[in-house]
Amino acid sequence: MSQTFLWILNQVFFSYVMLFFISGIAIMNKKSDVRAINNIVWVIIGLMLLLLTLNTISLWADCDASRTEVNYWTTALMYAVIPFVIYFEIYVLAERLLWRVLLIIPAVLNALMVLVLPQISSFRVFWYNEENVFCATEWTALPFVVDFVYLLLMVLTITLSFKQHMGIHIIIVYGAVTLTIVAMILEFCNIVSGQMFNIMLIDIYLYYFFLMKVFQRRAGDEMAQKEYELTQIRLKLLQEQISPHFVFNALAIMKSMVWEDSRKASDVIDDFSTCLKENVSALKFTNNLIPFSNELEHIKALQRIDEAGKGRATNVIYEIEESNFRLPPLTIEPLFENALLHGISRRKADGMIRITSSKDSENYIVRVIDNGSGFDVNAETEGVGINNVRIRLKYICGGRLNIESSENGTIASVFIPKNITEDTK
Repeated sequence: MSQTFLWILNQVFFSYVMLFFISGIAIMNKKSDVRAINNIVWVIIGLMLLLLTLNTISLWADCDASRTEVNYWTTALMYAVIPFVIYFEIYVLAERLLWRVLLIIPAVLNALMVLVLPQISSFRVFWYNEENVFCATEWTALPFVVDFVYLLLMVLTITLSFKQHMGIHIIIVYGAVTLTIVAMILEFCNIVSGQMFNIMLIDIYLYYFFLMKVFQRRAGDEMAQKEYELTQIRLKLLQEQISPHFVFNALAIMKSMVWEDSRKASDVIDDFSTCLKENVSALKFTNNLIPFSNELEHIKALQRIDEAGKGRATNVIYEIEESNFRLPPLTIEPLFENALLHGISRRKADGMIRITSSKDSENYIVRVIDNGSGFDVNAETEGVGINNVRIRLKYICGGRLNIESSENGTIASVFIPKNITEDTK
């Protein structure tokens, strides 16, 4: 091997080893992808690989005075890329799109001033003389100032985002950022050179480790809160769905029919059993998904009990286009019960409920539509059952409930994400 190659290898070996080590950590943590940290860290790793490659080429160009042009462009590209590395470190924490757009502007302007402006004007951030020696200008500090501003913004963003996590991990990150600033100053003053990229790689590793720990802790806290709220929902479901009024009303219907028509009484008992079974199953499997067909059977059983009590048919139209999907238990039934008891109860003969199921590109959609007198959605407080539907849809499958109401009736629409709820048979 030539002396030049060994000298270059000696200068860059540790940096490449550090980059390889960080890549390995990212691969091992790919299943712990919280807020797309791994996606961003791969962008940062890619930029650092580009910087190390440019630095290697620059070291090679330093060995020959005739490689002035190569040295100039590799240095210019390094000055342009470094701010983007720090920007993407901040990007992970910047939740608002406007803030992300504003943050990238200094890096873009710096790249234009370093790469483009010198080609169309006499403006120079630096230059190389005929002996291939770096020469500073009054603008040489510009890229360093941009880097310094980004590092300060990074510290500010970390502090504002993690007020509740000001422990040993965040102190380590502050130390790494401070070390990067010191290395930058020493590099600019030409006191110590060649260590900037090593310090940046250490900084990236510590920052990535810190983010993983903090976001994993947050995810654990959110999961605990979710379990607590779902437990409370289960208790509310017990109070709401197996109510004394429903039980006593069904028993009274069965008692009166035993003497009049024992066969019909037997059918009502079967329907009552179906309702109880679905209610108990919902309490037992609050966090699970059930086939839509189960929910539909529950609704039909409730309809038949209602018809037996009133002594006349209830006008319910079923337009089921899609049924091969799953949803949280007791999702559609409370909406149907509301339409039955509050929506069409006053209309009697001409009251109508329509239940439809369909799909779009992202969701299965179930709608409960009635022609009742409607209500003011903004003015009235939702009942426990409807509020439970909203919360369980959100937590269990990422779904949502939308209610529209006017004097002509009410439309309750349930959206179930297809990627979670498709029934596998």
